[in-house]
Amino acid sequence: MLELSQHKAQLRDYFNGLGFERWSAIYGNAPLSLVRQSIRDGHNRMLAIADSWLDDQPPPTTALDVGCGVGLFSLMLARRGYRVRAADIAPQMVAATAQAVAEAGLSDRVECVEADIESLRESAQLVACFDVLIHYPQPAFSQLCTHLAQLTEHTLLLTYAPYSTLLAALHRIGGWFPHSQRRTEIQMIRDHEVAAILNQSGLQVRRVQPIRSRFYHVTLIEAVRLVS
Repeated sequence: MLELSQHKAQLRDYFNGLGFERWSAIYGNAPLSLVRQSIRDGHNRMLAIADSWLDDQPPPTTALDVGCGVGLFSLMLARRGYRVRAADIAPQMVAATAQAVAEAGLSDRVECVEADIESLRESAQLVACFDVLIHYPQPAFSQLCTHLAQLTEHTLLLTYAPYSTLLAALHRIGGWFPHSQRRTEIQMIRDHEVAAILNQSGLQVRRVQPIRSRFYHVTLIEAVRLVS
């Protein structure tokens, strides 16, 4: 198994090159293949649910969007009144977010930074990390999830790829597609392991929403800081 530093370097290279082309297309509006369209549909549904969960949060102060991609959720947060720190491991993703923020006239509310999870040190009222930890196997998942929890003052919104035989089969099938259409490799984590990691960090899972859209299978969770 790769060391965490090597794994992060590979992800940075991927999402700053071919991955940026693939995922910026998925996050956009152009026509896509069947596989990628299912990913877009699932991702959009996940963001819509996460956005609806913001209705129940305390009055907005600070937010940290980890793995911000092209800034879709960062913009949602900023429009709700959060002061957002949008972070991504890939420079091209950070640049795309900064451009989207500027075009939306929200540059005064969103700071865009190039950073991996472990280099982030400033806590926030709300921390969001979508479709990032799906790329990290145990024990790296546990290490990074714990760090995200430590940065969370009140609420953590997180997605992970839940372990299931169906999901494993779908991703084996996805590996047979032409290289240009293949899914990004993901790592599956068992539900009880995620809950245990968060509990050990002082967070309690409040809401869980499975998102299933053919080749997009994640679980969205909301965890809140336990009051001592």
